Order: sequence, then C-alpha cells, then structure tokens
Amino acid sequence: MKTCELYKKLDEIIPSSLSCEWDNDGLSVLPSPEHESKRILIALDVRNEVIDYAEKNGFDTIVTHHPLIFSPLKELCGETVVSKKALRLIRSNIAAMGFHTRFDALDGGVSDILCKTLGFTPAMKFGEGLCARLCGIGEHSFDELAAHVKEIFGPAHFFAEKATEKVHCAAVCGGAPDDEITEAKALGADVFICGEVKYHNAIDAADDGMNVICVGHYESESPALQRLCETVSAASGEYVEIYGVKQYAV
Repeated sequence: MKTCELYKKLDEIIPSSLSCEWDNDGLSVLPSPEHESKRILIALDVRNEVIDYAEKNGFDTIVTHHPLIFSPLKELCGETVVSKKALRLIRSNIAAMGFHTRFDALDGGVSDILCKTLGFTPAMKFGEGLCARLCGIGEHSFDELAAHVKEIFGPAHFFAEKATEKVHCAAVCGGAPDDEITEAKALGADVFICGEVKYHNAIDAADDGMNVICVGHYESESPALQRLCETVSAASGEYVEIYGVKQYAV
C-alpha cells in the first residue's frame, strides 16, 4: 500500500478534526510520493532506538502517538536532534506519521484505554479537545487507590500528592494535562490520574483539595499502542509490529 493512501485511511479513522489547534501530528516524513508501507512499526515516539530497530528489521514506516516534528524546523542540516532524525529516516527510506491529541480524544483512544486499564468507566469527556475523561469510581481510600494504581503501572515514574482521605470521582487523562486540573475540580473530581503534571501544579492542586496521581507519561499512553496497532493493521492489511521502549525504575 502506498504510504499516502495509508495515511488517508488512518486520517478517516482518527480524524485530524479531533486534534488540538497547537498540535502538529499527521504525516511528518515521506521519502517520496510513491513510498510504500509494507512493514509498519508502531511506537510511542520516534526514538533513535526505534529507528535502529526499523532499519535492522526492514520496516519502511513508523507510526507513533507523538509526532516527530512538533515545533517548526528551522533547518534540515542535522544540527538539531529532530532534523537529524528526519534526515536519517529519509536516507533509510522510512516514512513517519503520528496521531497525537486526535488519538487522545478518539472514542476508544488513549484516555479511554487508560480508564479501562484502571478499571473505570468514563461518564463524560472534558478538557481541551475533549481529551480527558470523568469517571465515578465509588468511595475509595486514597492510599489504597494510589497503591492499586502503582501496582498496575509500576514504580518507574509514579508520583502522588494526597489531599483527602477518601475519593469518589476521578478525572483521567493520558500524557501531561496540567491545564485540565481546574476544570476537573469544577466538574466534581477529587482525584486526577494522568501521566504527569508539573511538581508545583501537583502540590497546588493538593492544597486546593484535588488528589493527584501520576503514573508516568509513557506508562499512561503505551497501553493504547495495541489499539493503534490493530487500527493500522486493519487499514493497511500489511505486517504491523509494536516496539516498546523499556522504562527503568531507579
């Protein structure tokens, strides 16, 4: 399948109309208009180790959650990390495309899968681009909930700030949704579960009555890679594989 055709199909399934205005996801690198996608690698980011694996194993296309080119490139000379990766992909005849906030917002996308992983049922969408979810979770001890979440996602990037002994309503969002904390509290949430928030935002939220649990940016989004893999496989009919970057606990 031609890569342009694959992107067109995926854009219909995960439409760019769902992307936040500041986002820059989509088709980032296309070595040629006739480029074909026959072996497709799924990853969260276009890391050097992902490109290494793609080169060594004959992958011609990388599909990620985070876009390779997020901010405008000022040069294509290999002077910056991003331009160096882009040049490397072109030289290796590997295309790259990403589905970022549109995949966060998508029904059954990143935030919905994060809720499912936690065992929660979303009741409503909120936040910029409707990327976040509000979930009634019944009454829980915050300490017990935090321990349960840590057990699911591991300790590598786990962080929590406690505000209350009991929690009843969770706001859930993958990634780093600092700006959604205030709206979550206004909607009745008393615990915010996400990938990461800035330290001072977390302690300010806790002092304002909002419990915060951060599981790690990668950890909050990587469960959705399976859904992305299935989507790409169905759209392309080609070989698709997931590459998972190892996260370390220190």
